[in-house]
Amino acid sequence: MINPAESGLTLQQRLSKTSLFNELGDRWLSRRKIIAGSNTNLMELGEIKYQEIYEYYAKTIANNWTGEQFSLTKDEKDYSQISEVERKTAERVVASLVFLESELLDNYYVIVPYFTAPECTLVASPIIAQTANHANALSNVVRGVVGQQERDPLYNSWRTIENMRERNKLINNRFLEFTNKPLVINFLDDLVISIFIQVAMIPSELSLIYSLTRRGRLPGTFEILRRIQRDLDIHSKVFTSIYLKLIEENPTLNSTELKDHILKLTRDLTNLETDFTQFLTEGMIPGLNNLMIAKFTQAQANKVLKMLSMDPLFPGVGGQPIPWFESYSEIRTR
Repeated sequence: MINPAESGLTLQQRLSKTSLFNELGDRWLSRRKIIAGSNTNLMELGEIKYQEIYEYYAKTIANNWTGEQFSLTKDEKDYSQISEVERKTAERVVASLVFLESELLDNYYVIVPYFTAPECTLVASPIIAQTANHANALSNVVRGVVGQQERDPLYNSWRTIENMRERNKLINNRFLEFTNKPLVINFLDDLVISIFIQVAMIPSELSLIYSLTRRGRLPGTFEILRRIQRDLDIHSKVFTSIYLKLIEENPTLNSTELKDHILKLTRDLTNLETDFTQFLTEGMIPGLNNLMIAKFTQAQANKVLKMLSMDPLFPGVGGQPIPWFESYSEIRTR
């Protein structure tokens, strides 16, 4: 375990997982740390150091829902009536969402054991549960809407369709960097990638389904997807707060090297998602075009960087490139 009395973490410093119980752990609130602390590893929350992170716990558990709440009867009928391109796009979007939610879920199990602040461990618990619920709700959509013969091809599309396979491999490989080398820089990458998936990737792909909802299609699927987006909005804020607090208590990390690294990571992820969404639509989704979707992804990438207290990567992108997106996606967040 890294000594918390040290002056601060370095980007290349190796992290250790917390032990189940550290009887020699430090209980001083002032010395509690997001990661690399030396506490007891008990859920001692009589005193709170990271108040903002702690408050997200209540906001997270307030959003309880399941996919079974929503009828998919009309969606099943709509699915048989939309165009072949729209049907193919919807299937690939759902397949992509299943992958992204699965990656987030698996990765949470990797990074949570490195938290040494009980506030972080606390809020991670409902986030993990909600992410599992997202995967289950998406499976409900597949079972309720997609025909029996199309289900296996949908779930196998990540390996049978080259564009999906290559995109997914790149994301998986970025997450594996921390698994294989638990360095501070890779931990920070993990947080940023998770935030980017929640704020930029998934909303960009949801817009393709929301475009069908604008024409009265797939109402049950729409209700499920926008609840997923509401959850992810809170999840992204949690991980942003963790990232910023980690930088704040380790000012040596707040370097030009890290900023350049995060900008490059964000640019790479933006380009990856831009190419992928254009593959999904084939430029044939009514009410959307490749430029709108690309600008939307760039705008969301700028939003990620703003959340991380960084300057925009695409300063020329302003406003809302898909004007109707927020009105369709917004659910009042408690």
